[in-house]
Amino acid sequence: MIRQGFIVVLTLLIGVASLAAPVVAQGRFSPELQVGDSIVTRYQIDQRATFLTLLGAPGDVRNLAREQLINEALQLAAAREQQIEVTPEQVDEGISEFAARANLTSDQFLTITQERGISQATVRDFFIAGVAWRETIRARFGEALQATIDESQARRALALNGTEGGVRVLLSEILLPANTPETQRASMLRATELMRLTDPAAFSTAARQVSIAVSSSRGGELGWAALDSLPVEVRSTIGALRPGQVSRPITLENAIGIYLMRDVQTVAPGTPDTLAIDYALFVVTGGSAEAQRVARQVDVCDDFYGIARGLPAERLVRETRQISAIPADLRAALAGLDEGEISTSVTRGGNATVLMLCQRQPATENAVDLEIAGNRILNVRLGTAAAHYLSQLRAETEVIDFATN
Repeated sequence: MIRQGFIVVLTLLIGVASLAAPVVAQGRFSPELQVGDSIVTRYQIDQRATFLTLLGAPGDVRNLAREQLINEALQLAAAREQQIEVTPEQVDEGISEFAARANLTSDQFLTITQERGISQATVRDFFIAGVAWRETIRARFGEALQATIDESQARRALALNGTEGGVRVLLSEILLPANTPETQRASMLRATELMRLTDPAAFSTAARQVSIAVSSSRGGELGWAALDSLPVEVRSTIGALRPGQVSRPITLENAIGIYLMRDVQTVAPGTPDTLAIDYALFVVTGGSAEAQRVARQVDVCDDFYGIARGLPAERLVRETRQISAIPADLRAALAGLDEGEISTSVTRGGNATVLMLCQRQPATENAVDLEIAGNRILNVRLGTAAAHYLSQLRAETEVIDFATN
């Protein structure tokens, strides 16, 4: 009787559970937001809120989760419009790079999230959206913004703000074809063998023989490059290498790449005082009208030598000095100039002058790295472009909140 009673109770419980399960599931996975054609479920918001709590996000994490998922729906739609596809390898690299910030491996990071009840799909969706948006912004704005950045702008940014410094690397590469599934498999096997070539001479020989990169004629050798200017799928792997080590095979667009770290340098942080200014200051005697006339006659600093020929030497000052050693009025005027630009705002002994910025440059060799500075300028501009574009998408897309209806 006891056994029969237990079976009856168990059967009733199973029956109740089977009836209740669809109701619970429906509530758990019911739509809470509609963003254009995309649906965001309550489950997605719950999962993201738990994830944000794990990451230590401040404030109302559920509201933040809703805002993030709305933005990500817009970002993924924009990526589809640009025909951006995120590969599993890109997601894995993103997770690896993110986990490394907390001194964790990808597996350790995923284990921690799983222990907190966060599904791996939730984690991967977070990184898919991030990678897709980054690639979308670069595809849409990167080339045009890159074209607007020149060396003089990098020098000006360094002179005004200094630099946080950074890491640059000296690499050799071997790229193998991967334009079809068959060639990708074959190249991955070959790359696994080639990654054992830690001898630079052997690596160089292999690059000349099998690499499809332009650098193959140089034995795969590349010039110095700022680490944070490398593609994200390469950066996290390269950043963990020491000189003499070879990377694991990295999946790139239509290629499999392996890299030999030949050398690595930490670029010292630069401050405005570590930079020097090359400038020309020409003193005129006819007032502001003459200063304007002279300004129209010069295009580069060397043009002043012709104008000053036969005049007292003190009429023309051409020198390169550290910023801190330049007189305050000149320093203030130069701060607003790009290379080759002129100011007539400075006076000397009651006379008008023509001041031209010739060049900003490191005060000592390798004190700063212009590539790092230029890349940071680009990243700032891409960030601004991304924010404006997202605001535009948000304004153009209908968002329905089922929780308030």
